[in-house]
Amino acid sequence: MKNTPILLLTGYLGSGKTTLVNRILANRKGIKFAVIVNDIGEVNIDADLIAKGGVVGKKDDSLVALQNGCICCTLKMDLVEQIAGLVEQQAFDYIVIEASGICEPAPIAQTICSIPSLGPQFNRGGTCHLDSIVSVVDALRLKD
Repeated sequence: MKNTPILLLTGYLGSGKTTLVNRILANRKGIKFAVIVNDIGEVNIDADLIAKGGVVGKKDDSLVALQNGCICCTLKMDLVEQIAGLVEQQAFDYIVIEASGICEPAPIAQTICSIPSLGPQFNRGGTCHLDSIVSVVDALRLKD
Protein backbone atom coordinates (compact mmCIF):
# COMPACT_ATOMS: atom_id res chain seq x y z
CA MET A 1 0.00 0.00 0.00
CA LYS A 2 1.40 3.38 -1.04
CA ASN A 3 2.22 5.91 1.71
CA THR A 4 2.12 9.41 0.23
CA PRO A 5 4.23 12.11 1.94
CA ILE A 6 2.70 15.52 2.61
CA LEU A 7 4.49 18.85 2.86
CA LEU A 8 2.66 21.58 4.77
CA LEU A 9 3.72 25.00 3.48
CA THR A 10 3.05 27.95 5.78
CA GLY A 11 4.05 31.58 6.07
CA TYR A 12 2.64 35.07 6.27
CA LEU A 13 0.69 36.64 3.42
CA GLY A 14 3.17 37.76 0.78
CA SER A 15 6.07 35.72 2.13
CA GLY A 16 6.59 33.74 -1.09
CA LYS A 17 4.59 30.54 -0.59
CA THR A 18 3.03 30.60 -4.07
CA THR A 19 6.40 31.32 -5.66
CA LEU A 20 7.82 28.26 -3.90
CA VAL A 21 4.85 26.13 -5.00
CA ASN A 22 5.42 27.18 -8.62
CA ARG A 23 9.09 26.17 -8.30
CA ILE A 24 8.13 22.82 -6.83
CA LEU A 25 5.64 22.14 -9.62
CA ALA A 26 8.20 23.05 -12.27
CA ASN A 27 10.67 20.43 -11.00
CA ARG A 28 12.70 18.67 -13.66
CA LYS A 29 13.12 15.42 -11.75
CA GLY A 30 9.75 14.07 -12.82
CA ILE A 31 8.23 14.11 -9.32
CA LYS A 32 4.44 14.26 -9.58
CA PHE A 33 3.10 16.78 -7.06
CA ALA A 34 -0.51 17.46 -6.14
CA VAL A 35 -1.21 20.85 -4.56
CA ILE A 36 -3.97 21.80 -2.16
CA VAL A 37 -4.31 25.58 -1.89
CA ASN A 38 -6.23 27.20 0.95
CA ASP A 39 -7.24 30.79 0.32
CA ILE A 40 -9.60 32.58 2.66
CA GLY A 41 -10.99 35.21 0.28
CA GLU A 42 -13.79 34.94 -2.23
CA VAL A 43 -11.28 34.96 -5.10
CA ASN A 44 -8.60 32.33 -4.81
CA ILE A 45 -5.57 34.41 -5.77
CA ASP A 46 -3.03 31.65 -5.17
CA ALA A 47 -4.80 29.07 -7.34
CA ASP A 48 -5.20 31.67 -10.08
CA LEU A 49 -1.49 32.56 -9.98
CA ILE A 50 -0.44 28.92 -10.12
CA ALA A 51 -2.82 28.18 -13.01
CA LYS A 52 -1.69 31.27 -14.96
CA GLY A 53 1.91 30.17 -14.54
CA GLY A 54 1.16 27.36 -16.97
CA VAL A 55 2.02 24.70 -14.44
CA VAL A 56 -1.49 23.44 -13.77
CA GLY A 57 -4.18 23.46 -16.43
CA LYS A 58 -7.90 23.76 -15.78
CA LYS A 59 -8.43 20.12 -16.76
CA ASP A 60 -5.66 19.02 -14.41
CA ASP A 61 -6.86 17.55 -11.12
CA SER A 62 -3.51 18.01 -9.40
CA LEU A 63 -4.58 21.42 -8.02
CA VAL A 64 -7.31 21.47 -5.40
CA ALA A 65 -8.60 24.82 -4.10
CA LEU A 66 -10.23 24.96 -0.70
CA GLN A 67 -11.86 28.39 -0.40
CA ASN A 68 -13.87 30.55 1.98
CA GLY A 69 -12.68 28.97 5.16
CA CYS A 70 -9.58 27.90 6.97
CA ILE A 71 -8.24 24.35 6.78
CA CYS A 72 -7.16 24.59 10.42
CA CYS A 73 -10.77 24.94 11.58
CA THR A 74 -13.86 25.22 9.32
CA LEU A 75 -12.56 23.18 6.36
CA LYS A 76 -10.91 20.36 8.33
CA MET A 77 -13.04 17.54 6.91
CA ASP A 78 -12.83 19.04 3.41
CA LEU A 79 -9.05 18.82 3.75
CA VAL A 80 -9.24 15.20 4.93
CA GLU A 81 -11.51 14.26 2.03
CA GLN A 82 -9.30 15.98 -0.55
CA ILE A 83 -6.15 14.32 0.78
CA ALA A 84 -7.87 10.92 0.85
CA GLY A 85 -9.06 11.42 -2.73
CA LEU A 86 -5.59 12.36 -3.97
CA VAL A 87 -4.00 9.40 -2.17
CA GLU A 88 -6.64 7.05 -3.57
CA GLN A 89 -5.82 8.16 -7.12
CA GLN A 90 -2.24 6.89 -6.64
CA ALA A 91 -1.19 9.36 -9.34
CA PHE A 92 1.06 11.57 -7.21
CA ASP A 93 4.41 11.11 -5.53
CA TYR A 94 3.91 13.99 -3.11
CA ILE A 95 1.15 16.29 -1.84
CA VAL A 96 1.87 19.94 -1.04
CA ILE A 97 -0.61 21.88 1.08
CA GLU A 98 -0.26 25.64 0.79
CA ALA A 99 -1.98 27.02 3.88
CA SER A 100 -3.37 30.52 3.95
CA GLY A 101 -1.13 33.11 5.56
CA ILE A 102 -3.49 33.34 8.52
CA CYS A 103 -3.69 29.61 9.29
CA GLU A 104 -2.11 28.02 12.33
CA PRO A 105 0.04 25.07 11.19
CA ALA A 106 -0.34 22.90 14.33
CA PRO A 107 -4.06 22.02 13.86
CA ILE A 108 -3.45 21.30 10.17
CA ALA A 109 -0.54 19.02 11.04
CA GLN A 110 -2.69 17.23 13.63
CA THR A 111 -5.43 16.73 11.05
CA ILE A 112 -2.98 15.23 8.55
CA CYS A 113 -1.49 12.94 11.19
CA SER A 114 -4.96 11.71 12.19
CA ILE A 115 -6.00 10.59 8.69
CA PRO A 116 -4.55 7.04 8.91
CA SER A 117 -6.63 6.39 12.04
CA LEU A 118 -9.92 7.82 10.70
CA GLY A 119 -11.04 4.58 9.13
CA PRO A 120 -10.98 2.69 5.86
CA GLN A 121 -13.10 5.24 3.97
CA PHE A 122 -10.17 7.70 4.21
CA ASN A 123 -7.43 5.16 3.48
CA ARG A 124 -8.59 3.46 0.30
CA GLY A 125 -5.69 2.86 -2.05
CA GLY A 126 -3.03 4.02 0.40
CA THR A 127 -2.15 6.13 3.37
CA CYS A 128 -0.43 9.45 3.91
CA HIS A 129 1.98 10.94 6.40
CA LEU A 130 3.18 14.41 7.31
CA ASP A 131 6.69 14.54 5.89
CA SER A 132 7.57 18.13 6.74
CA ILE A 133 6.35 21.59 7.65
CA VAL A 134 8.04 24.43 5.79
CA SER A 135 7.57 28.05 6.86
CA VAL A 136 8.43 30.67 4.27
CA VAL A 137 9.63 33.98 5.69
CA ASP A 138 9.99 37.28 3.90
CA ALA A 139 13.55 38.44 4.65
CA LEU A 140 12.45 42.06 5.12
CA ARG A 141 9.91 41.06 7.81
CA LEU A 142 12.46 38.81 9.50
CA LYS A 143 14.82 41.77 9.80
CA ASP A 144 12.37 43.68 12.01
